Amino acid sequence: MPVCLYPQFYSTREKKKMGNCLILEKKEIKIMSKDGKILSYQPPLKVQQVLLDFPGYAISSSAFPVICHLDQETYLSAGQLYYLIPPETKPLAQTGHADDVLRIKLVLSKQELKELIKNGGIVSLDDMMSQLQRITKRRDGIEKERCMSWKPTLESIPEENHDFF
Repeated sequence: MPVCLYPQFYSTREKKKMGNCLILEKKEIKIMSKDGKILSYQPPLKVQQVLLDFPGYAISSSAFPVICHLDQETYLSAGQLYYLIPPETKPLAQTGHADDVLRIKLVLSKQELKELIKNGGIVSLDDMMSQLQRITKRRDGIEKERCMSWKPTLESIPEENHDFF
């Protein structure tokens, strides 16, 4: 039910609002899925509570191209739009075929290549995957640190106290 700030602007004869009413709404937490559907939740809500229904997914407060995965213990803010980020890859075990071929293209810096050769190179697929996971975790840690340490570049403008009355 709308709450009228100025009852004199409420037309009782026509039973219509004249436009000067304040409508109080409860703000929801909105999460956009990959297919564009908006999921609505009531606050208070933690990231982990949403992810119980979406195993392997993550939640980001920003859209592409910059994605910062939120921590599981983070409370989501009402009125803000979040993004449900799907898992990046499927595990190899899901393919089900022993004859499947997996091609991997590695893009390494000269320094990473030197480290790989110095450490004896890659002996098996498992070794390569474990080294790639270590590199990815290192990069993810750096990206998360960048997201957490971001601050606006503009300084706040202090308000002056003017006594008009």
